[in-house]
Amino acid sequence: MSINIIGSVTKTQRLITGMYSFDRAFRNQKGEVGFPLGKITEISGYQGVGKSTFTFGLSGMIAKDHGNITVADIEGFDPEFLSTILHSVGYSGDVTYIYEDNDEEILDQLIHWMKDKTYTVGMLDSVGAISPISELDGDLGEANMGRRAKLVAQFSRKANHVILQSPKEPKNFLLINHQHSIFGSKGINTTGGETLKYISSVRIRLRRKEEFPNGSYVLEGKVIKNRFGYKDKLFYVFVLAGMGMHAGLTWMYDGFLLEKITRGKVVKIGDKSLGYLKDIVEKAYKEDEQEFFNIFKDAISGVDKDITENKDEEIQDGSSESE
Repeated sequence: MSINIIGSVTKTQRLITGMYSFDRAFRNQKGEVGFPLGKITEISGYQGVGKSTFTFGLSGMIAKDHGNITVADIEGFDPEFLSTILHSVGYSGDVTYIYEDNDEEILDQLIHWMKDKTYTVGMLDSVGAISPISELDGDLGEANMGRRAKLVAQFSRKANHVILQSPKEPKNFLLINHQHSIFGSKGINTTGGETLKYISSVRIRLRRKEEFPNGSYVLEGKVIKNRFGYKDKLFYVFVLAGMGMHAGLTWMYDGFLLEKITRGKVVKIGDKSLGYLKDIVEKAYKEDEQEFFNIFKDAISGVDKDITENKDEEIQDGSSESE
């Protein structure tokens, strides 16, 4: 028995970053790996975890082969730091920074720029900082419950429409959001209302797995929703302080977890010692990143499995917020 799907259906394009666990965290039931393109992606985490750094890097990796970037930064950002992060992942192109008198106009402008065929990534930092005009013009203590959620819902639907109108040239909205604990429970929630949760095709939650004396750190990402694959997959990204995501050191860390690279008093691949971990991290500032990439990638050559397997292999429905 065969099934024929009639109509214009565009296959989801995927970004292969070359980072081992990140690409495999979005694996689908056919075994296809890579970050799904042409979607709304929510990236959440507690304050200061590294959400913006991660999102800047991801936006550069997406856009370097597909188009330009526009940034709606409501919290305020350092353009030099953004440039450093984008340069570190090989991006070279235009970055349009959106500034308007109020947040509603900023969201409208983000939609406007993303309709331009030369723009492929729209970043919003952050959902939690959005203030409706009624809140800005009102008095302190005045009730504005639900107005941010309504505004975010309207924006999300418009963003989704932009995506649907450009199936062959994927439009990507990366929305940074803050997470907070639910009072009286172990659950975790995010701002922006329910519409953002169900209209986002991909939702990623970040936390710091490990920190180093020089300010570098390892991010652990959990894919809590993936409409095009499995849920609860984990990935790891090594962030070099002041530089952004480092592909070579990310492969090294994945190698630790896969037990293909030994992390003891010194870091070893087989019987070959590479030195102390802190010295390797410092060396990353001076050495060519490709050299690091090749050394650690070769150590994992031939391996193709998730860092953390999902035993149930359930397709994600995105309904649960608790951990």
